[in-house]
Amino acid sequence: MASRTCSSGRSSSSSYNSNSKWRYDVFLSFRGEDTRKNFTDHLYSALDRGNINTFRDDEKLPSGEEISPHLLKSIEGSRIAIIVFSKTFADSKWCLDELVKIMECEKEKGQKVFPIFYGVEPSEVRNQTGSYGEAFKNHQTNADEEKKKKIEEWKAALRKAGKLSGFPLQNSMSDPDDFASSRINGNGAQRLTEGDRGVNPGRPYDRARLSKRGKLVNDLYPAKFDLLVRVLSRSTSERDYKLLLYESKFIEEIVVEIRRSIPKLVHVGDKIVGIDENVKQVKLLIDAKSDEVSMVGIYGIGGIGKTTIAKVIYNDLSDQFKHHSFLENVRERSKDDRGLLQLQEKLLCDILMDKTMKLSNVDEGVQMIKSRRYLGKVLIVLDDVDCPKKLRFLADSPDWFGGGSTIILTTRNKRCLNVNKAYSSYEAKGLAKNKALELFCWNAFKQHHPTDNYVDLCNRVLHHAKGLPLALVVLGSSLFQRDEEYWESTLDRLKTIPLDDIQKVLQVSYNGLDDRCKKVFLDIVCFFKDWEEKIVTKILEGCRFHPKTELKELDDKCLISISDGFIRIHDSLQEMGRAIVREKYPENPGKWSRLWEYKDIESVLTTNMLLKI
Repeated sequence: MASRTCSSGRSSSSSYNSNSKWRYDVFLSFRGEDTRKNFTDHLYSALDRGNINTFRDDEKLPSGEEISPHLLKSIEGSRIAIIVFSKTFADSKWCLDELVKIMECEKEKGQKVFPIFYGVEPSEVRNQTGSYGEAFKNHQTNADEEKKKKIEEWKAALRKAGKLSGFPLQNSMSDPDDFASSRINGNGAQRLTEGDRGVNPGRPYDRARLSKRGKLVNDLYPAKFDLLVRVLSRSTSERDYKLLLYESKFIEEIVVEIRRSIPKLVHVGDKIVGIDENVKQVKLLIDAKSDEVSMVGIYGIGGIGKTTIAKVIYNDLSDQFKHHSFLENVRERSKDDRGLLQLQEKLLCDILMDKTMKLSNVDEGVQMIKSRRYLGKVLIVLDDVDCPKKLRFLADSPDWFGGGSTIILTTRNKRCLNVNKAYSSYEAKGLAKNKALELFCWNAFKQHHPTDNYVDLCNRVLHHAKGLPLALVVLGSSLFQRDEEYWESTLDRLKTIPLDDIQKVLQVSYNGLDDRCKKVFLDIVCFFKDWEEKIVTKILEGCRFHPKTELKELDDKCLISISDGFIRIHDSLQEMGRAIVREKYPENPGKWSRLWEYKDIESVLTTNMLLKI
């Protein structure tokens, strides 16, 4: 039967959401009398720790009752069904009815089915021999026509399920379930604890040895690790240890396979346009076939698409890694040590597939991350890292990770990459004109091209956005289903007042500057865009600034770029800076800290002269 216990589900970063047709990741079907208190319980716990949303039903169905509509809906609403075929599975009419429904969903809904052959051969299930043959002899006794029809349905479902690729756990090790149940279930734990008087360090399974050789056991059964140490320390045989490790490894393989069968863990969005070249260039920096650790940083101004690039690459590569994690919005979530600690816990929960992971402090977190090299290669994305210090607590060195690992970070601060030489760097590029037009049109017209009477207006938008995806999406959405007059008014307004959604994103980097750098940035956006660096440097030095320091800081934060000896700045950043100057007194230029438009300068000077007369 199944089990009506549901794991807590996935974090917000998952692609599993309310719009999905699947309510659960996994429906767990099993014969309770065979495996409820041992193998199935361990499997469910491992799935739950792996953040896999799993349904099981612990309620025993009274004899003669049919499966409830709720249970049938749970089967229909599960992306994957795991069926634990054990020795007495076919004795249960309920289990067989569940199986029929599951195989219907596989055919009609595309549900994936993973059979586990627990102590039985697939051929016994497929051909109804052995214990399955005995069960059907009992079912056929005194069966009426209706029941005979149902028996044929059961047999057909068993034949189909028995042919599926699954996981065989046989009795080749003298029934590993006997060992697991006697050592790990609640009753066995109580008996052993009462009779135990501690670990004998002279025995072959003391804590140090089990810790060294049994990392997998610790990961799968963390709450019972101390008990296992006591149990195994009393054994003179290596056989018991192998039995436990055998089942533990088997469960780990199932969890890994299930995680691979669940779609990508991060949502990218709809109508992603023009990202292919950026993705291609970043992938060239990742040596997927090498045993070396690849560490790549994607940098650029806010809204250029760094996170989207990282998400696409993560989704493309994640099925090549058993262990992977995407940490979103590191800047906002790590403003203090507590936030950093939570990020470390999230990282470890993801790669260990154990959502119960807790840490005492960030230093412990560093040691824990480094100590998990034995897991092999991992895929990790750190999104929006704002300073080098945070890397020292999350992913500072290739020595922290197993061979073949890939670590990707996105940042607006190039200094994160300049300080940590382990990271290769790539500057995210804006969209070419044709791709910029397509992205804008999907948001403004819900099609890939403009309507005829809006072509010129679209070109004005493209000139304003200068290939910045954020600006194209925000402007397109704001102009959707608006008339030409509204478009004209909006474009005129943008000359002096940027849209709030764009302003907020771009201003994040400005807010992180010290006061002197803020002043230099505002001077540049008001007066010195496209000026020669040498000339600007002399002017700023005359104003008692230290331009070599301030210009470098602005360049590191991707607020300006210095190219061919000239200072460049994106139009959207220039508009953002000028909006900051006007912010407190938008209609009173006389109170602005800087004036750059001739009409404003003339107005202020004229007013001041009149006041003096």
